[in-house]
Amino acid sequence: QAEAKMQVLKQHSYRRLHLLINVFLYCVIWSGVEAYNVQIQSSDSVLIGSTINFTATLYDDGNIASNAEYRYTWRDNANPEHYGVFSSTKPTNTWSIAYPKNKTKYGQYRVQVTVEKDYIIWIKIATSSVNIEVSDTLGGQMQLIQDGNVRQKEYVSTKAIVNHSIDLPEEEKSYLMENATYIQTFWFQNCTYLGVTDGLNYQASYGEPEQVYEIEALVVASFEKLPEPVTTTTTTTTTTTTTTTTTTTTTTTPKPTTSTTTTTSSTTTSTTPKPATRTKRDTLAADKEIAEMAHANAALLGLNLTAALQQQNKNNNSSALNISSVLVNPKLSSNVKHYNLLPATATLFDNQPPFNCVNKSVIARDPMKVYGYYKRLIVSKSPITNFTADGKIWLQHGDILSLNIKCKGSAKIKYCSLVYNAPYNATGNESCSYYYDVDECEFNYSRYFSESKTVLFFIRNDVSETVNQVTINIYEAKRQSQLSVVVVPVSCTLVAIILVVFGVSYYLQSRNRFNVEVADFNFGETQSVDMEYKTFHQRLIESIRDVLPTRRQFTRSNSDLGPEPDSPGVGIDSNLRYNTMN
Repeated sequence: QAEAKMQVLKQHSYRRLHLLINVFLYCVIWSGVEAYNVQIQSSDSVLIGSTINFTATLYDDGNIASNAEYRYTWRDNANPEHYGVFSSTKPTNTWSIAYPKNKTKYGQYRVQVTVEKDYIIWIKIATSSVNIEVSDTLGGQMQLIQDGNVRQKEYVSTKAIVNHSIDLPEEEKSYLMENATYIQTFWFQNCTYLGVTDGLNYQASYGEPEQVYEIEALVVASFEKLPEPVTTTTTTTTTTTTTTTTTTTTTTTPKPTTSTTTTTSSTTTSTTPKPATRTKRDTLAADKEIAEMAHANAALLGLNLTAALQQQNKNNNSSALNISSVLVNPKLSSNVKHYNLLPATATLFDNQPPFNCVNKSVIARDPMKVYGYYKRLIVSKSPITNFTADGKIWLQHGDILSLNIKCKGSAKIKYCSLVYNAPYNATGNESCSYYYDVDECEFNYSRYFSESKTVLFFIRNDVSETVNQVTINIYEAKRQSQLSVVVVPVSCTLVAIILVVFGVSYYLQSRNRFNVEVADFNFGETQSVDMEYKTFHQRLIESIRDVLPTRRQFTRSNSDLGPEPDSPGVGIDSNLRYNTMN
């Protein structure tokens, strides 16, 4: 009994340990499982009879999960149910299912996917579901293509042809290519019937800018078998005329010679029936039939044929749409491109479209056909053209560049500029990040450049973008002294020379006016005859005579030529003479 109790206690201990280990592993696994989620990508609707693809992508904490052992379980709620289980090491999985036309009802269905991961045992880590609509309506959208580029918005250029193309999902396109007998597309512009094309494309141009158009298209895909062609046997009757052969024999006596001549003539005549000449009555009947057809189509569209023709004549110069030919026979419209036109027995809508654009409804639905309705708004815009840059592009070093940029094009205009060292040629791979908005295609560009540069101007609007380059050339001018720098020193030099010459002349003239007399005083002899006595009156008269040049010179000349007169002071006592200071 004691041993039995010990074994029971050991078993309970093992069970508790196993439970604790499982709880621990479950907590660890569950903490990692909470970070997983799965997303499903697919179309919102599917054409009955076609195949639809569902793609599941597993994410781990916002990022695509790493490779591991996963199991994807797919199912929907259709009757009968679609079910699939797939194992993969990738975090993505795709499931394709078909909804047969004879086993599926129209309506909404729910598709679910469950993802499990191998943690020794399979643990569910994520689940997701989406709703899809099964109908007889084609999916996809209308695309506007110009110059090979798909227009993401409603704006189209007035300088290029627009290809209106119906872009179907790949699954639906493949299904129609394999099973549909023919596909026709009926086109409308501003609720005016343009015509029908055998296919999914229609080309037109919109030459007038700033106009708004509403383009509608009804795609009809038929699964009816075309009638077998009837073999016709043609019998040709040939009339043959045969000429009888005649033989003539001539006999001559001198020379008995027999001559036989045979002539055979055969003529074959073939008669070809001539086409019957069309009478005036037949022409009038045909015109009447065309007129009735035109009015019938106009009535179907809710239009007044007379008003439409008047509007056509008014806008004949600006509009490329020929309303009369469109209403009479859409296949005559010059704007509609047709490819592989079907025979008249292939469709019931040769004379009128199966769609009323007024109330947006199909006139008569056929269970053997599927339909798709598409609409797109179009706004015509003028592209950027006629780029000009007015201003000086040859600048002296230190000058400021000022360019007036002009171009033509519809608003809204944006521009950007990039500067490169000259010389530079644009490669077409340049890109600009910062664009400036302007109301019209005219703006001023001012910059200072210390060396030659090449400026690239990126100008764009809603339908076009252009890159134009302008090369700025900077040159160094030869430095020249100003006129004042030359004139002032020369003038001052001349004035100085004149002053010097004048001063020298004045000095020479002044020196000629004065005589320097050297007095020889004999202080040893107290009674010198030279120091004669003169009164004040005598000295005054003598000074006046000395001031007058002519008198002085005359006096000098006379004194030099004549004998010296006796001194008036002879006999006077020498003690009465005055000294030099008196």
